[in-house]
Amino acid sequence: MNMRKQFPIVALALFLVLPVFVHEGFYLDLLLFTFMYAAMSVGWDIMGGYAGYVSLGTVGFFGLGSYAAGLLVIHAGIPVFASAPFIGIVTGILGAGLGWVSLRVRGTSFVIVTLTFASVAQFLMLDLRGITEGSSGLLLPLLNLPADQVILPFYYSMLALLVVAVLVSLAIRRSKFGLGLIAIREEEGKADGSGVNTSLYKILAFAISVSFAGAAGAIHAQYLNTITPDSEFELVITLSVIIMALVGGRGTVWGPVLGAFIIQPLSVYLIYLAPSGIAGQLHLVGLGVILVLVVMFLPNGIIPTWDAWRNARRRPPEVDVPGTTLPEVAS
Repeated sequence: MNMRKQFPIVALALFLVLPVFVHEGFYLDLLLFTFMYAAMSVGWDIMGGYAGYVSLGTVGFFGLGSYAAGLLVIHAGIPVFASAPFIGIVTGILGAGLGWVSLRVRGTSFVIVTLTFASVAQFLMLDLRGITEGSSGLLLPLLNLPADQVILPFYYSMLALLVVAVLVSLAIRRSKFGLGLIAIREEEGKADGSGVNTSLYKILAFAISVSFAGAAGAIHAQYLNTITPDSEFELVITLSVIIMALVGGRGTVWGPVLGAFIIQPLSVYLIYLAPSGIAGQLHLVGLGVILVLVVMFLPNGIIPTWDAWRNARRRPPEVDVPGTTLPEVAS
C-alpha cells in the first residue's frame, strides 16, 4: 500500500481520537465545519466535477434539510441524529425531481435554474410563518449533555457524513456510472450516441449530490439550535463549496476534501482576525481573491496539477539516437 492510500486511513484514525486529547472547543468546532463543507463539496463535485454541470442550488437543499430537521425535533421529538439520514434521502428525491425538470437545459440555463430554486426555497421559509416562524426562525431544544461534551456527537456525525461522501464518490468514480458521467462532461452528444442514458445519469448524479447537503443541513441546525432563513440560505455556503472543489481539483475524489481543509480554516481565521464590522465582507473578498488566483495559476486545481507535474518528472527524457533521423528528400 503506497503513501497516498495510507494517508486517508491515518488521517481518519487521527480525527477519531483527536477529541480525546484536544478539548479546546474552537479547534473541534473548526474541524466540525471543515468536515461539513468537505462532505458537501464532495457531493457537489459528483454533479459539478464528474458530470460537468455546475449547480448553485446546494444551499437550497442545505436550508431545507435544516428546517426539516428542526420541525421534526420540535413537533415529533425525533433526534436529528436519527432524522439526518432520512432527510438526506428525502432531499435526494427532491433533487431528482428538480433534476428531471432542470436538466433539460445545460450551461448557464442550468445554473440559473438551480440558483432560482435556492431563492424560492428561502422565500418559502420566510412566507410559511405558521410553520417556520418566518424571519424570526425556529429555536431548537438543547441536547441534554455536559457542556464539555455537547460538541462530540456533532463532530463525529459530520466526520461520518464526510466518510460516507468520500466512499460514495470513490464507488462512483470506479463504476460504469462514473465513466458515463465523465463522458457526459467531455461530450454529452457523443455519450448519448454511444448508449449512455444521459438523462438518467444526470438525474441520479444530481440526486446523490444534493443528498449530502440535506443531511449536513440537518446536523448543522441542531448544532446551532437556531434556524433562520438568512443563516441557512446564505449564498456564500454554495460559493464556498464550489471554490473548495476548484481549489483542490474538480472532478477528483480527494480534491474537494483538500480544498475544504485549506479554505475553511483560512476563512475562519480571516473572520476572527478581521474587525467585526467588516469580517463578513472581507470573507467574501478573500474567497473572490482565492478563486481568481486558482483560475490564473491552478486552473485544474492542486491535485491534478500535482499529478501532472509528478508524471512529467517521471517521464524519461527523449534522447535523439544518431542515425535514426530520416534523410531529407531533395525537391
